[in-house]
Amino acid sequence: MQGMVMDKKRQTVIFFFVGIAVMMVGLVWIISQNNTAVVHEKPTVVVSTFALYEVASRVGGDAVEVHSIVPLGSDAHLFSPNPTDVVKISHADLFIYNGGGFERWVEPLKQALPTTMNVVDMSTKVKLLGNDPHYWLDVDNMIRMTQTVDKACSILRPAQSAFFHRNAQNYIAQLQQLKQSYAQGLSACKNRVLVTNHDAFGYLAHANGLENITIIGLSSDEQPSSATIAHVIELVKTRHIKTIFFEELISDHVAQTIAQESGAGVQSLQPLENISEDALKSHQTYLSLMGENLTKIREAMECR
Repeated sequence: MQGMVMDKKRQTVIFFFVGIAVMMVGLVWIISQNNTAVVHEKPTVVVSTFALYEVASRVGGDAVEVHSIVPLGSDAHLFSPNPTDVVKISHADLFIYNGGGFERWVEPLKQALPTTMNVVDMSTKVKLLGNDPHYWLDVDNMIRMTQTVDKACSILRPAQSAFFHRNAQNYIAQLQQLKQSYAQGLSACKNRVLVTNHDAFGYLAHANGLENITIIGLSSDEQPSSATIAHVIELVKTRHIKTIFFEELISDHVAQTIAQESGAGVQSLQPLENISEDALKSHQTYLSLMGENLTKIREAMECR
């Protein structure tokens, strides 16, 4: 049985890298067939996460076209670009990716992109905590991201730099208000332990003085051991934790199991890696979804 599992793992790794190799060959061919540069009426910005989409849209306004290559409603951790996505990236004026190990497909892809292309690894512009790539959940990092996109857009279109800078300053003011809402909302809570099924909320916890306990690690498809589940159940009972949080767009099975065994409730939190199509249609934003997260956390921790 163990050999079969290892064979499946090897097959998965082989298929992944074969897919990347095919993608790169295809991209090189596409680029070689297009000797003339693609000219856009507006600069085109391609991003890899919803948080980046939000920042680029707010800063760029109607002066740029922003595209997220991760399909709405899907787990951004498990995304891998298809040939159409590769073409879209290669024709963009600016490609911004999360970095920090979040997108395993980026490094092979970057090797095939034109050397003159504007590419930003946003993880190099923010304050990181270890190897956790979910840095946008610290509002201070969202402010740094906004400043970075302001500079990048101004390089693309220097004549519109004042427009981009004004948009960035307006958005930063709103982010600062959000940060203040979290500081005030979580200042006096009966319980300051945040229990989540997936290790995606470390930055949110760190920025707000919360203790963060996770059931699985940074990989969203990881499966916890029975010993880990038993440990978390005991912890929830002894520390009188009311709510187990699970990440939206990821299965809540493990969180439900622990909740049933411990007597706690279950609630979703939005990590803002991606959002559903319905959320986008209803004009949900980073600000509104982070506000909803705050409301849920305050209720779970019995904050005054």
